[in-house]
Amino acid sequence: MSRAVYARVFSRWAVIVWLLLMLLPALPFMSKFYLLLAFDALLFGTIAMSLDLLMGYTGLVSFGHAAFFGLGAYASAALLERGIVSLWACLLLAVLVVGLYALVVSFFATARRGIYFALLTLIFAEVVYTFFRYTQTFGGSDGIQGVAAPRLVGDVAIDSPLRNYYLVLVYLGLAYLACRVLVTSHFGRVLVAIRENEDRARFLGYNVQRYKMAVCMISALLTGLGGALYPGRSAFATPDLMLWTVSGEFIIMVMIGGLGTLAGPVVGGAFFVLLQEKVSSYVDWYFIVIGLVLIFIVLFMPRGLLGIRDLLGGRRWRTTA
Repeated sequence: MSRAVYARVFSRWAVIVWLLLMLLPALPFMSKFYLLLAFDALLFGTIAMSLDLLMGYTGLVSFGHAAFFGLGAYASAALLERGIVSLWACLLLAVLVVGLYALVVSFFATARRGIYFALLTLIFAEVVYTFFRYTQTFGGSDGIQGVAAPRLVGDVAIDSPLRNYYLVLVYLGLAYLACRVLVTSHFGRVLVAIRENEDRARFLGYNVQRYKMAVCMISALLTGLGGALYPGRSAFATPDLMLWTVSGEFIIMVMIGGLGTLAGPVVGGAFFVLLQEKVSSYVDWYFIVIGLVLIFIVLFMPRGLLGIRDLLGGRRWRTTA
């Protein structure tokens, strides 16, 4: 790997932040509660980053990402419930299930543009939600409850908040690396071209639908892998994970962090989880507060939280941050 390619793929600040996150559990105030909260922040931040491949780089808004997350969680929980506790088996099944579903959704949804893409992803997600909500084979509305902790190798189980935290941290690092390689490649530049002018990209000879399907599949698989890690932390998988409101939360995370960046959605996801936890501990109508925060960011910080960095540094906003 050349020095120029290495510099594009491995962001210096991303490596520093990741190393600092490795040391986070050593802080005195990091109790089990805060480790679980940090798990949620990193998990949903990574899922928001995968959604940004669609929203920020390709210009596609998906209202069905919760279905990918929920299917990954159900695939993992179904194996754990039946005594198959290998983490690798859970991840493999999640990839297969989510991959097949994403192939169908992306084939039909990418044949349409704009709002029709968003509506088709929402419709497919609602079908999946309804199926799991009323199918007793998977527990109906209660879902799959009380599953065992997955095992990494042998008898090494991911059965503590600390181990779950480091597992999701590895997931974050690998997902960021994969997304970074993608957006700095020729493939990533074609996605930006499709976002800017789909007709011109098609005129230049690119199979636009094929590129859209590919990025949809990649985004869905990254989200599904995150879903597969969730039952190990919560010991359950329920249809509520697939609600359209969850997809809306993912979109809000991306917008809070900053569209067209990779680090931004991670920051936005963590900010959303922490804000939701703190505000909900005081009031029941916490979504009003979150809505006001989102309105403020859209009106006064259109580049999201990561845009503060560019404003302070006097740099132009780039779509490869």
